[in-house]
Amino acid sequence: MIGRLSKVRKRDGRLVDFDESKIADAVYKAACAMGGDDRFLAEELAGVVTLFLEKRFGGGVPGIEQVQDMVEKVLIETGHARTAKAYILYRDKRGRVRAAIAVRSAGTGVGVRGPLVGNATKALLTPWTKSRITDALVREADLDERKATDVAAAVEGVVLAAYRRGTTRISTSTIRALVEAKLFELGYSDRVARQSLVGLPRYDVDRLLRGGSGAPGARPEGPRDVRGFVADAALTQYAMEEVYSGEVVEAHLDARIHILDAGALSEWAGAAAVAPPSPSADSWIDSTVHLVGRLSEITLRQVHLGGLAERSQEWVGAAGQLPPVEAAHRLLRHPGLRSLDRRGGRFGVSLEVPGGVAHGGPESLGAALLREQRARFRESGPEHLPQIVVHVAAAELADDVTRAALLPALAAAAETGRVSFVPAGKAGAPLHTPWFSFSSADAAEERTEPGVAAGVCGAVAVNVGALAGSLTSAREEVLLEGLESGLELAIKALRQKRAFMAAQASGPSSPLYRICSGARPLLAGSRGWDLIHLVGVRCAAELCAGSAGPEEVARMAGRLRSYAAVWAAEEGARVRLRVRMAPDPAGEASGRFWEADRERYSSVADGRDGYADRVPHSLPAAGLGGAAEALLEPASRALELRFPRDEAPPPPALYDALLACARDPQICAFRPVPWPDRRVLRPI
Repeated sequence: MIGRLSKVRKRDGRLVDFDESKIADAVYKAACAMGGDDRFLAEELAGVVTLFLEKRFGGGVPGIEQVQDMVEKVLIETGHARTAKAYILYRDKRGRVRAAIAVRSAGTGVGVRGPLVGNATKALLTPWTKSRITDALVREADLDERKATDVAAAVEGVVLAAYRRGTTRISTSTIRALVEAKLFELGYSDRVARQSLVGLPRYDVDRLLRGGSGAPGARPEGPRDVRGFVADAALTQYAMEEVYSGEVVEAHLDARIHILDAGALSEWAGAAAVAPPSPSADSWIDSTVHLVGRLSEITLRQVHLGGLAERSQEWVGAAGQLPPVEAAHRLLRHPGLRSLDRRGGRFGVSLEVPGGVAHGGPESLGAALLREQRARFRESGPEHLPQIVVHVAAAELADDVTRAALLPALAAAAETGRVSFVPAGKAGAPLHTPWFSFSSADAAEERTEPGVAAGVCGAVAVNVGALAGSLTSAREEVLLEGLESGLELAIKALRQKRAFMAAQASGPSSPLYRICSGARPLLAGSRGWDLIHLVGVRCAAELCAGSAGPEEVARMAGRLRSYAAVWAAEEGARVRLRVRMAPDPAGEASGRFWEADRERYSSVADGRDGYADRVPHSLPAAGLGGAAEALLEPASRALELRFPRDEAPPPPALYDALLACARDPQICAFRPVPWPDRRVLRPI
């Protein structure tokens, strides 16, 4: 029986875990140097090398030189002579680097006693050797061997001097700081950025761990959020230094634009998919939870799943299958759906229920999902509660059957605040989530299949209020020029994220390649959509309109939004982006913009308490109560009917409001919103 390899001996005598992927990486790099690009062949050859090593050494431990000899042997004997030549040349280059280190270290010696080096991230404590510094400078900072050796020797002098004074341990972060100082001192300052660390200051991490008071970003809601905030901060720093251009970074830092989730360089902002067909109730539940779970791993803000009811037609009513009521109960209480990472409250799931299904009466799947959502809300409040989007044919709203079917849904919406209604024509309802919406033509253009999602790659907010506050002239044409410059920066930011993600997904070994391509893709292609949020439009219209009345302000705000939507769509198409306008999610960008602008622009802060772009809207519906307030979100064209929780309008009055929304061409969706959101406190 052939023994499996588990360890390999490094040149300094250390035993480390055997990793076949490192052999594959080396073979692949050698092949790329000779014009090849077959990653799978490299992995296959690495497997052959491992097999021969196991035959030769059995359960023993080969040295690194023996492993490399075997790689050369396999490459030559399998007919890959050119790749073998590139590998031999690279191996020879590394050997000369080590030889140079040994010669130049004659005075102090590689094996000289020194402090132990502690790496907290890898939980390692290793002997001091300057060869690691030289290797890192050649690999990371792209220094040639001579310069790298000079820097390493200078750092070693400082470290050994500290050792002679009694320092017995030194951290890798301290060594890195010494290296950066020597790079700067010796005139290699252009390489310092390549060596710099990304992460949070210790003080900020301490604030996060102690409860989030004053911590960067939103307040963490649990231990998982603390870890997420630290990772986000490190990735955001990397993005600002390596991914986005200087003008985009400057605009983001200056609060002229806001890149949502700037550190999400391998994740999408949102995704929408149609559920795959399901022959049984159990497979319907499992496939739904599995698809939402997979999408949540690569999506930061919103996952929307449609077609749940249509895809259940094969088993609803069939003998031996779960009734819809029991299926809805199991779905919304499935541990996989309830335990999704909510990322500090930013992440949400929405499920689509077509209006035709609601006509099936109290035992239909759509009605069952709404009842189960309401029951869960009464038990545990709104946390981890999916949104439900009810599509209903506008032409059918007037008949009594539709009214009877929708009254319970409206009652549930008035209690949970987690139900939206989308009146639409029979030709095909638009895809409308609580954050973004696409038309049927948009979805058809993406050519998604059931189970394959259409993605929202990135989202950027533009501070229109600041544009107006900074202008010396209040003329509309001047404001439009400033708006174009802000939109241009937003599109540049969206393009730069896409370019980075495309580079990541270019190789078959990349996780993004498997998500977008491969045998079973999760997202359709690499196009998708990008979102732009306009913040402070109403404030800009007020400043530009001067003493004009509210009607003129509303008209000017509408012109600004329409102009921005058309300009962004055309400019996006020119650079191969599909750009859509969307509301600012949870007021994230508007809050940041307002904090910056009220200090620097007195005209913006005068008489206002924030950037509120939702506008009051009159509803010709009786019985809503004097405390109810209708607010229209211009970007999504969704009407929110806000009311005190203990003064909720009755379902018939809400139905009349829904009818009024269906007749109003300005409105695409209707959502009752009780306040405050009821929250259930649990002991820690």
